[in-house]
Parts: sequence; C-alpha cells; structure tokens
Amino acid sequence: MTDKDKNRRPTIYDVALEAKVSPATVSSVINKSRFVSEDKKKKVNKAISKLNYRINPIARGLRKKSLRTVGIVVPDIAEVFYSQVIAGMEEEARKRNYTLVLCCTFYNKEEEEKQTDILLNQSVDGIIFFSGSDNCEIIDKVKNNGTPIVLTDRQIEDDEISSVLIDNKLAMENIVDYLIRLGHKKIAYITMNFNNQTTVKERYMGYCESLRKHGISIDENLIMIDNEVRFDAMKRTYSIVDNFLKMGYPATAFIAIADFMALGAMKAIEDNGHEVPKDISVVGFNSDSICEYLSPPLTSVKQPKKTMGKTAMSLLIDKIEGKKIKNKKIVLPVEIIERGSVIEIS
Repeated sequence: MTDKDKNRRPTIYDVALEAKVSPATVSSVINKSRFVSEDKKKKVNKAISKLNYRINPIARGLRKKSLRTVGIVVPDIAEVFYSQVIAGMEEEARKRNYTLVLCCTFYNKEEEEKQTDILLNQSVDGIIFFSGSDNCEIIDKVKNNGTPIVLTDRQIEDDEISSVLIDNKLAMENIVDYLIRLGHKKIAYITMNFNNQTTVKERYMGYCESLRKHGISIDENLIMIDNEVRFDAMKRTYSIVDNFLKMGYPATAFIAIADFMALGAMKAIEDNGHEVPKDISVVGFNSDSICEYLSPPLTSVKQPKKTMGKTAMSLLIDKIEGKKIKNKKIVLPVEIIERGSVIEIS
C-alpha cells in the first residue's frame, strides 16, 4: 500500500491482495460461509492482522439485511431498576452477537416517538420498549413497519405484541396482605401519576384490592399521588411525606412504589421525630442492592431484574431470527424480601 493508501481504511480487496487470494476467499473466511483450506485461512488472518482490517458493520448489515443491532427505548437510564434490566439485556445480546442502541425518553411521549423514529431510520433489527406511557400509537407504527418488538415491564392490549413483565397488581396486593397480617390497617401509599401507564396503575389496583378484600375502607388521605417523583424520587418523596406527617394524618405503614422513594419517606419520618419501624413501617419496591445497607434495612419486593432483561432480549432475538415463539407474554415471579423496616403491631 502507498502512503496515500495507508491513510484510508483497508478493504477486503486490500486483504485479498496482501494474502494473494481472491476477495471471495477473504469473504468466506470472515463470514465462515464455505470451506477454505487451513493454509489460505492463515494467509487471510495474517493479512487482516497486518493491515488492521475491520469489518464495516453497516455495509455488512446491508448485504445481509441485518445490522445485528437492537434498539432499547427506556424512560430513565439513571434509574437503578432500568440499568440492572439493561445489564441483563446486554449480557444476552453479547452472547448472541448483537449490539444495543439506548434511547432515553425521560417519560416524555413526544421524545419516545422521536427516539423510535431515529431507531427505525437506522434500520435496527428490533426494538425493546420499557415501561413508559401506554403509547399504543408508536407501538403500532413499529409493528406496521415490520420491526420485531418486545415490551418490558409494560403491557398493551394487543395479543400480537410480546411482553416480559411481573404481575404488578398481584405483587402490590401481596405487600398489603403482608402488612395487614402484621396488624397494619392505616397503610399510606406513595405513587407517581398512573394515567396512561399500566404498570403504575396495576400496582395501585393491587393496593386497593387488598384493602377491599380485608374489609378496610380506602382512605384518600392516605394516598399520595405525585408525578414529580419520577424525576427526583428521594427529594420529592421526602417533601410529600414531610407534608403528610405535619398534617397529622395517621399511618402505621408506608408503601412506596420504588425503593428510592421509600428512602425519601424514611428520612422524612425520622426528621419528624418518628422511628422506623418502631413508629412507622416502610416497604419499597424493586429490592435494589442499597436496601440491605440502610438503617434499618428496607423491606422490599424483589423483581428478577437481570432475568427480565435476559428474557426480553432472548425473546426479541428469537423473533428477529424467525424462530417460533411459544409464549408471547412471559410473567416472572417476585418475592417480598423481609428486612428491618417493618414490624408487627397489636
């Protein structure tokens, strides 16, 4: 190669020239598409190493009608729950030789539409949507485009769309059942707004269902709904619970729909002169690793986050590769991890 040639990216033809074989032979070695003698393989690999040849994934993808790339549309990549699920996705994708492209929407419907259009324009092989607004229009757009889809921690009324999630209603119902068995009847509930978000709505339905089941009236004074907790969970929840306690509303237990919201609640409870769990019990949701290091350690619902990510990615890649899908809706189990933030009362 001349000095001028050294400044450009080497091509398959340069490798063939260096190895003294045909471009077709180089292609066969790279793609493992047909038999090539060991002698020629060594020559090609030596030339690849010498020239620092790198496969162009876009050009290769266009030839193969696949970029082996999956788009992930997530509301907030900084949130621990999402990052751990994505870790499971990345692990499975790497194992099956796919690359991830992450798009963050910050719970904004218009941003979700914008990021999804970008992914479709980049010709990704498939898209995974995390929980966000129940934006069925954008899901339909992707489906009509012929791009495989999987929903994670999110569900819409479309039997053709695959989803991997937990039973959010049952999970929350079990939490309230657990607290009631321990003698709690005044159970406060902290949540974000659940309009157009099935996951959050189903958890609220579980809370209400358990109270009804045990003959306990639903007290609206014990229900705190605030959409700003999405963006600053601990600080905003602290403010909400601080105001609640200063108003003098009675509660023996608090349920927060995410662990970092529960952290804010615990701090507000302590700053108002109460002790957790002696005076007020607290339960979170997700069982993030931080829970066991708190004082007291936080009782929480454990979701199989990495398993959720691996399962969703495996399901999507199976769809991309045309494999038969037996179960389009996969519901994973959860469990309550009892720690030190809840006690039985008489």
